[in-house]
Amino acid sequence: MNNLSKSFNSTILLARDKPIISMIEWIRSYIMSRFATLREKLNAYSGTVMPKPQKRLDREIEKKKGNWLPVWAGDSKFEVMQEFTMKKIVVDLSNRSCSCYFWNLVGIPCRHAVAAINYKVENPEDYAHAYYKRYVYQACYGPQITPINGQKLWPKSNQPELLPPIYKTSPGRPKKLRRREVDEHVNHSKLSKKNTIIKCSRCKQSEIER
Repeated sequence: MNNLSKSFNSTILLARDKPIISMIEWIRSYIMSRFATLREKLNAYSGTVMPKPQKRLDREIEKKKGNWLPVWAGDSKFEVMQEFTMKKIVVDLSNRSCSCYFWNLVGIPCRHAVAAINYKVENPEDYAHAYYKRYVYQACYGPQITPINGQKLWPKSNQPELLPPIYKTSPGRPKKLRRREVDEHVNHSKLSKKNTIIKCSRCKQSEIER
């Protein structure tokens, strides 16, 4: 299960034990408020790349000062060398790739790519992935979720009333945590004492020694 599903499950934990309509209304209100908050933050921000990826890019621009020297190989390919260690990295600006694979995986130009971009007198922000750009953030959180009246003011339907399914309450306390995958690792806070040597608190000897 990916991080998006885990984050969503932890967010709706307070509403998961509610009836279906109440749960959906809680989620709708939460998303409506969240979108409005993020739109306000976006309107107050004037940068091209959003703040968190911009900080990561600034960190790579700062690390570029570690004596990385680009050598142009033609077209958009560079051989970037570190002056003291003679370490060499291949950068291809047209494919937006680097042999250190940071740029390929994260989508933010690494320090080697920044050195090559500076050689071409271009802006590293233009080489960041589109998902980090302001206009994509605007397209994601721009739509406004329309507020609606409470359930008592909803229009009445002429259709037969839907009845809940026949459900028998199981014994015990109902579970609120999500169901984990079969191969998902569970991190327990209590450590297992299996294969652990237990020592006496007084004589400091183990059971085997005694």
